[in-house]
Amino acid sequence: MGNAISFRLNPKCESDRKILAWLEEKSSQPGYLNQTELIKQALLLAMESEQRGIREKETTEWIEQAIRNTAMEFTKVVQESSQNVANNMFAGVLGAMAKQMNMGVVPMAPMQMAGMVPNGMTVAVPNVMSNSMPATVAATVQEPSVPDNELATDTSNAMDSATKNMLGSLFDMDDE
Repeated sequence: MGNAISFRLNPKCESDRKILAWLEEKSSQPGYLNQTELIKQALLLAMESEQRGIREKETTEWIEQAIRNTAMEFTKVVQESSQNVANNMFAGVLGAMAKQMNMGVVPMAPMQMAGMVPNGMTVAVPNVMSNSMPATVAATVQEPSVPDNELATDTSNAMDSATKNMLGSLFDMDDE
């Protein structure tokens, strides 16, 4: 067959009529020699367009892969950073607890760990790691002794006058 290409456009076919009209219009403009030259240029443009589409698709795929890789790396960094923050916070809490124990705020017994709770109550918790502790020892709560009449109405007779005056001005109480 060689290098020659021949084809026939059918004027009865809609798409062929569009091609013929385009060829007629363009070949009548200055700068175009003949319809064959127009067809060659149209084919070259189609080939260039196809190559551009392939390059754009490859570039798009490369960018999408780079975004996925970056997202995975970012997720990994965020997870590591979050773990580091949690570890540092935990270490800080443990350090503060150790500092309080070293200062004598929270006493430590060899078999139990005690801590301070609100209202000055001391809670002793058995050390679960110790096998030598008897099974009958349970967590004990030592409450400070509270007088029976603590909730009785205070007549403020025991207060000195300066304290009574300060409380009276604070709560808009009369000195009666």
